[in-house]
Amino acid sequence: MTDRTHLDLTKALVAAGIVLYIPANFLPVMTITITGDVEALTILGGVQELADSGLMPVAVLVFFASIVIPFVKLVCMCWLLMLHGSDRLRPQRAKAFHILHQVGTWSMIDIFLLSVLAAVGQLGILASVEPQPGVVFFAAVLLCTLFAADIYQPRMIWKPSPTA
Repeated sequence: MTDRTHLDLTKALVAAGIVLYIPANFLPVMTITITGDVEALTILGGVQELADSGLMPVAVLVFFASIVIPFVKLVCMCWLLMLHGSDRLRPQRAKAFHILHQVGTWSMIDIFLLSVLAAVGQLGILASVEPQPGVVFFAAVLLCTLFAADIYQPRMIWKPSPTA
């Protein structure tokens, strides 16, 4: 693939990630049933539920892993793409890309935890956890950011601009 193809594909994945980020955060990602009480939770609703249950460290972890990090990854990729071909801030862009790529390896931990919770949390009439449509959008956002960071070539940061 050419650099142009890498760049266009990265732009498309970032744009898709931005579009999918909205339903990922507004649609329920899971339904929890505890002794007949059914509650559909969005990501932020899950964070609130954890905080209300006295699990503030876990709530903070879920907030950062599920809301902040995907948003920051999208913003960072937008920044890299906006400055593509520019001589400005090359060392900072390379560092940001390196961090983005390292964080990306942990992106799917949320989906893994929800699948474990859904599998283990089946206690019949007492309690159950079921995934909801929001989790599909959330997983799609994570995949878009993972693939965008993987397809974008860090060597393109250091390439001389076309006017040089």
